[in-house]
Formats: sequence, C-alpha cells, structure tokens
Amino acid sequence: MDDDTEYAAIGRQVGRFIRLSERLFATLKWSDAGRGLERPAYMLLSRIAVDGPFRLSALATDVALDLSTVSRQVGALEAAGLVRRATDPSDRRASLVEVTDVGRDVFEENRARWIATWQELLAGWTPEERQIFATLFTQLNQSLAERLPGAERQPGTTSERDAR
Repeated sequence: MDDDTEYAAIGRQVGRFIRLSERLFATLKWSDAGRGLERPAYMLLSRIAVDGPFRLSALATDVALDLSTVSRQVGALEAAGLVRRATDPSDRRASLVEVTDVGRDVFEENRARWIATWQELLAGWTPEERQIFATLFTQLNQSLAERLPGAERQPGTTSERDAR
C-alpha cells in the first residue's frame, strides 16, 4: 500500500538524500594527504578536528560505530599522521585521540571542497530559499538529536557543532 502522507514523502526524501549524498561523497576528490582513507576515517577525522580530543569509546558513541571499527579507523588516521594519542589528564591510564597539524590541514582542505560542492549544488537557489532550507534542516536534525537516548549528554550533538 502506498502511503501518500507528508510524513511518508519526507521519509522517502530523507532516505533518498542519504543514498545520494553517500554517492556524492564517494565521487569527491580528497586531499592527497588523506588519500586512501575510508569514508569512516574521514568522518572520524572531522569529529576529532571539530570537537576533539576524544576517548575512543566516546568517539564510537558519538558517531554510532562499533568500538573495533573506530579503533581500526583511528589506527589508519594515526598511521597517516592525521591524529595522535595523548594521555587523558583526567585519567592517566586512558588516552585521548587528537588531531595533528597535518590532520587539521587535511580536514580544512576537505571541508572547503565539501562546502564548494554544496555551493555548486545550490547555486540556482535564492539566498532566501537556502536560509529557509538551512533552518528547516537544522530543525529536523534537532528533532532527531532530541529523539536519541542520552543525546543531550553526548559530545558533538548540538546543531552548532554538527553544522561544522
């Protein structure tokens, strides 16, 4: 049965957006310093560069990935010189993952490419349309964040941080 409610239409468009944005992300040319990193590694680099440093367990929770996956991807980032481990000052037995200068440069370069792609995609939109869309999309993301258990206590869940 086809559900034609606005909720079903929104759900279909959100699903389509996720699929298309994943395909778009795969087509972009990324910084030579980060070449060969898998998409989850780029996502982790972004989270660490914006809101780090993180303990591995907190990072895994923040990005909703298994700790073993995060550990493997952070290892790849570390091998590429994009992040490093530092002692957690609040618990000297634990470590924090922080971005290196090279990692910050790679992040900034890739972020600039990502923003340029969005500028190209939305070039035909008026400034008012872009502002309305940004407001509504932010509102949707805030509703999603509020729906998640414990989201308000997790790092990187505010709309300001997620917008970076």
